[in-house]
Amino acid sequence: MRRPETRKPWTTWLLVSVPVIMVAMFVVPYTLLREVDAWYGSLLFWTAGTAAVITINVVVSLTWENER
Repeated sequence: MRRPETRKPWTTWLLVSVPVIMVAMFVVPYTLLREVDAWYGSLLFWTAGTAAVITINVVVSLTWENER
């Protein structure tokens, strides 16, 4: 017997935030950080964005259950 889908609402918000972060990782360095001449401006932003997406994926993955 299959149980109905019971995704927690906060996991849905986390999953929706991943594409938002990905778009921000393209837009922000070429708009807001355009005047930063140092290479670490974009690198720091991309590193923080990547760490956020990895953390979100880990948190959402930990909520998965075995369907047996």
